[in-house]
Amino acid sequence: MTNSSPLHRPMLRSLALACTLALGAAQAGTVTYTLDADFDLGTLLNLNHNAPNSNQLQLNVIGSGFPLLWIANAGEHTLSKFDTTQIGASPGREVARYYTWFSNQGPTNYAWSGPAPSRTAMDIDGNAYVLNRHFDGRSAVLIKILANGFIDRNGNGVVDTSFDADSNGSIQSSEMKSMIDLNGNGVIDCPQSAPYTGCEIGDERVAWAVRVPDGVGAPLRNGRLGRALCMGKDGHLWVGLFNDGAYYKVSSVDGHTLAGPVGVPNVTPYGCLIDQNGTLWSAGLGSYLGKITGTDTAGPYSASSYYHGNYGSNYGIALGKAAGDGHTMVYLGGTGYSYLQFDSATNTFSVPASMYTSTYATNVDGSGNILVSKVNGGIAKFNANGGLIYDKPPQANTATDSRGVMPDANNDIWQVALGTSRVSKYEGVAGGALGVLNTGNSPYTYSDASGFAAANITVQTGTWTVVQDGGAAGTPWGTVSWNASLPAGASVSVKVRTADTVPALQGQSFADVSNGVAFSAFGKYLEAQVRLTANSLGASPVLQDITIASVLQEKCDIDQDGDVDINDINAILAARNKTVPPANPALDIDGNGVINVNDSRGCVLKCTRPKCAP
Repeated sequence: MTNSSPLHRPMLRSLALACTLALGAAQAGTVTYTLDADFDLGTLLNLNHNAPNSNQLQLNVIGSGFPLLWIANAGEHTLSKFDTTQIGASPGREVARYYTWFSNQGPTNYAWSGPAPSRTAMDIDGNAYVLNRHFDGRSAVLIKILANGFIDRNGNGVVDTSFDADSNGSIQSSEMKSMIDLNGNGVIDCPQSAPYTGCEIGDERVAWAVRVPDGVGAPLRNGRLGRALCMGKDGHLWVGLFNDGAYYKVSSVDGHTLAGPVGVPNVTPYGCLIDQNGTLWSAGLGSYLGKITGTDTAGPYSASSYYHGNYGSNYGIALGKAAGDGHTMVYLGGTGYSYLQFDSATNTFSVPASMYTSTYATNVDGSGNILVSKVNGGIAKFNANGGLIYDKPPQANTATDSRGVMPDANNDIWQVALGTSRVSKYEGVAGGALGVLNTGNSPYTYSDASGFAAANITVQTGTWTVVQDGGAAGTPWGTVSWNASLPAGASVSVKVRTADTVPALQGQSFADVSNGVAFSAFGKYLEAQVRLTANSLGASPVLQDITIASVLQEKCDIDQDGDVDINDINAILAARNKTVPPANPALDIDGNGVINVNDSRGCVLKCTRPKCAP
């Protein structure tokens, strides 16, 4: 304390007591998060504050996907959204289902006819994308589903979207929103800005549905077949058209075609992923691996392919990082082997696994182990050298035509059973059976359905999300400030959204904020999403602390150091019972023209540290 005269001691003792009492009222607008217990108030995704690096946030060494799974139901043109959180004996639950084509055109009950959605992708914000292959001769259709926010097309202020209304863990048609071809032109029409006249999309989480490439002049385009979809390093998508043998770059914002066609010699696109260097790797039905460089730029792009000769035909694709320098390793599922490995440093293929069995799908987990989905059900896991970790049989009613395998946020493993319309879950470490869930008809998803590749391979990133209570409806929010150490090329970014109820937050979109820069937002609750992104070498940023402040807190931060502590209280007390000095009008917290005890008392309640400590 800078002033400890007898006159001030009683006042300071009462202020200290008030600060202590205010600790339980951090929800009243301003909080600094810096200790493990503080960060535990929020939700960590791919981040940790584990010892020895406690009381700070950094990226996980063992990465993970999102706690969601997006499964395309090819036989009924829908997309299922699963929460992969274990709930008692249940491996998870289906929480929503969306049409990818007109809902009044019934299911085909077959994975290779009609719209036949298959490939899915996620961006690092959790938004989902699904690609209709279209065996009906139409252009491939790409659809975006929002993780947060919605498009209020009917102006009722409510999110009209699919959800599990009866809480039974499975979605029925009555719990879905329609998609109707109102004008009979065979195209999913919906303006992307108001007025939304003639919009044929009933679900307000569905942001848009576009043909790839743009327009193409007519609904029919000779069966180009959308058979590859992957998320780019720059946040845009790449769509592979099978019959064209080419890729198109597509905007994740509005779906318009940014570039293409980019032909890949000898490759009919069947699946793709993009690595940390912006290089696209493409599986193809055949004996070639495709490659496109510079996908995170405006071009030009260079395409090439590699022939693997006698190793059979490719199906699924996964990416990993080699030990040491972290260069890309490509893994292919296919016929006659568990998985095929391609080393991008030497441009050579090998079959490292000792167990030989045909596989359609392959993936990697957070430890860099290789996962395979056996054609007739069951899974196997191999280490980076090809050693078998475990081989597990299919779970009940899943022993037929397996078409997908992926890790979830807990690094447990999910397998897609097309033939029996189910997904099954295995415990990640030992492979124990954790249960089976029903899907829509003919689930068919080879791709990055849990967002693991997007958040760990393409871009290495993670988030911490917290909801802060401002104490009153319409609370004005002012700044978010943080301290972090940043290796060259790494970053910390923050987004916020506000609402007067916690459920209403889900209907709002996040907005970017800058470190210590004032913004204008109102609501009893503020939700902040803090994102840490590693550099290309995998070096993680470290977040030491973050302060979320209401407007009143901004006024109390007299010394503008990002928090409210005893130094700020002392500054107000030093000017007590004086008229407002022109040089520092901020001392008059309540704006009544006089600096008095009410100003200091108001700011005591906004102290951001225990006992108002500096």
